[in-house]
Amino acid sequence: MESFSVSVEEIERIIESLRGGKSLMAVGTTSTRTLESLFWCGVKKLKGHKTDTDNLHLDQFEWVPLSVGDSKHVTRIQALEALVDGLHAPSDRLSGKTGLMITPNSYEFKVVDHLVTNFHAPDSTLMLLVSAFLGANKVKAAYGAAQGKGYRFLSYGDVCVFSKPGSKDLNPFNG
Repeated sequence: MESFSVSVEEIERIIESLRGGKSLMAVGTTSTRTLESLFWCGVKKLKGHKTDTDNLHLDQFEWVPLSVGDSKHVTRIQALEALVDGLHAPSDRLSGKTGLMITPNSYEFKVVDHLVTNFHAPDSTLMLLVSAFLGANKVKAAYGAAQGKGYRFLSYGDVCVFSKPGSKDLNPFNG
């Protein structure tokens, strides 16, 4: 399980950006897993599950049963709004633990549109997350090109930006 803590103020900024039609870029796999976990915790709250914003919890594959029925139509804005409903003090935080396992060919990203990350070890859960985000074939091609150009891998390696297939193009000069 991985611990997380995010200020309500930050979640409200994310909601406002999403309302404005902006894409969401996460920096790092931990941020990505946290944002995706917050979505599913919001779905839990919308489905009537008891949620304690100081002790949110998401098990490894808990998202699977949450993703069926009416939950298929929950937007990222609705899920995040459900979590921050009633919390508006600057000191309010959403905290908890997640075991969310994001794997290729099963997980559909709900919150994150773009991912900034380094090049991960091929046998890691981080690589599974990146492969689920971009697609295994595209990741293999990107990693092959990076190796061919001498990019460095792992924690002190080079960074890359991946965009979820179907997401808006990144344009740093477009707001």
